[in-house]
Amino acid sequence: MVAAGLTGVYAETIPNFEVLTLVVFCSGVLLGSRDGALVGFLTMLAYSLLNPYGPAHPLVTLAQVAGEVPAGIAGGLCARARLAERPARMRAVLLALVALPLTAFFDLITNLASAVIYGQARVWLIQGIPFALWHIASNVALFALLGTPLVAVFARYRARLSS
Repeated sequence: MVAAGLTGVYAETIPNFEVLTLVVFCSGVLLGSRDGALVGFLTMLAYSLLNPYGPAHPLVTLAQVAGEVPAGIAGGLCARARLAERPARMRAVLLALVALPLTAFFDLITNLASAVIYGQARVWLIQGIPFALWHIASNVALFALLGTPLVAVFARYRARLSS
């Protein structure tokens, strides 16, 4: 799952369009909250330290890792709540509703970390709004469109792993 996440972030060509959050969420569905969080931690840490644009500032790296971990936890919680058993349309809506706060939280803490480093918090947060809105919208769409079938598949494999 870490490899799938890294493949997604390194293949990224559209700014603020990423599949990592969905991969980490699905890791939580498949492996449970703890291991899903671990996938988020390891993947984001590797990406932040080995970023093709150069390593992120340590505070930004910490914020990115802390922002990705909740996606794995949320995936595990959704699996325990039997999200995969819901009808596909309901699952799509619920996944969109999960993607929104996960992505907003990630954007908020990474922008705040940048504001601490460079100063002018208000400027960083205001200028980050269009990027955050695009990021949120794209993740909501990814979770609803791709997450709906993926959650069902990973939930089946989770059941096989637990037996």
